Amino acid sequence: MEPEENEKRELQQLSDRRRPGATDLIALLPLETRQDRSYAYWASKQLEPQNTWWWKPLSSAVMGTVTTAMSLFLHLGFHRVVTDDLHKLTDVLEDPARDRPVITIANHESTLDDPVMWGVLPMRLRWRPSTMRWTLGARELLYRNPATNAFFALGQTIPTVRGDGIYQLAVEIALRRLAENQWLHVFPEGRVNQTDRLLRLKWGVGRMVMESERTPVVIPMLIRGMREVLPMYQPIPLPRPNPFSSVFYMRVGDPIDFTELLGEWRAAREKLVSEDERDDLDEAVRIAIVDRMWDSLDKLKSDSTRAAAAAGLLPKLHM
Repeated sequence: MEPEENEKRELQQLSDRRRPGATDLIALLPLETRQDRSYAYWASKQLEPQNTWWWKPLSSAVMGTVTTAMSLFLHLGFHRVVTDDLHKLTDVLEDPARDRPVITIANHESTLDDPVMWGVLPMRLRWRPSTMRWTLGARELLYRNPATNAFFALGQTIPTVRGDGIYQLAVEIALRRLAENQWLHVFPEGRVNQTDRLLRLKWGVGRMVMESERTPVVIPMLIRGMREVLPMYQPIPLPRPNPFSSVFYMRVGDPIDFTELLGEWRAAREKLVSEDERDDLDEAVRIAIVDRMWDSLDKLKSDSTRAAAAAGLLPKLHM
C-alpha cells in the first residue's frame, strides 16, 4: 500500500471513531440560511418514519412520474432494452413473507444510472414508495436549493457528503430505512466509473450490512449502455441515446448471504474487551463484506459478457 493510501486510511479510521448518533448529527446541521434550514428539515424528515399524511402521496407522485419517464426514455431512446433475471429482484421485493431489508449494489456508469435503471421495473412497483428503493446521492450535486431538497427527499434519495466517512448522517438515515425492512440501492464504487474494471468498493455499505437490525438480502446488479449514452467529460453533459443503435443492458445476480459471517463477527466481538480490538475486528469484517461484494459484481460482469455475446450485443456495449 502506498504511503498516501496509508495516511488516508489512518485519517479515515480516526474520523470513523467519532460516532455521534443520528439526533446529534441533525442537531449539528447549520441553520443560518434558508437553504440550511430547508436541508435540515428534509434530512430530519428522511430520518423519521414516513408516516406523515402527505409524505406517501407526494413521494408516490415523484417516484412514479420519474420512473415512468425513465421507462419512456429507455423504450424510445434505445434500440434494445435487455434485462436478464430481473425476477431475482422483483420476487424478493414482492415476497409477502419477507422479513428482512434489501440492499442492491451495482456498478456506476453515469450520473443518470439512477433513475434510468428503474425504468425497467414493472409499473406496479414504481408508484408505491414502499416497494421502491432508497438510494444515496451526492449532496453537493442534488441538494442545492429548497426546491431540489424537497424533490430528492421525496424521491427517496439520501444526501451523502463525500469524505465524511461511514458514520455520517446519510448512513444513519440508511440504517433507519433498513430497520423498517425497506429497499436500499447503493453504488458502492462511490463515483462514476467508465473503465472496464470495477473500482475498490467503499466501506459504508459494509457498515450498513453489519449494523442492520436484520441481515439484509444483498443483491448484485450490473448495468451496461449508459457510458455510451452519457460519456464523461463531454462539452455538453446531456444524454445522447440513439434509437437505432443504443443498447441498455441489466443483469441481476444471485443474493449474497452474509448470515454466517455476521454471526461469527458478533460472537467474536462479544469476547473482546478492548474498544481498539473491537474497532480492528469491525474494520476487518467491513473489508471482508465489501470484498465479497466486489467478487460478486466481478463474476456478474463475466456472466454478463458471455450473455451479451450470445445475444449479439457486444459490438454495441463495453463489457
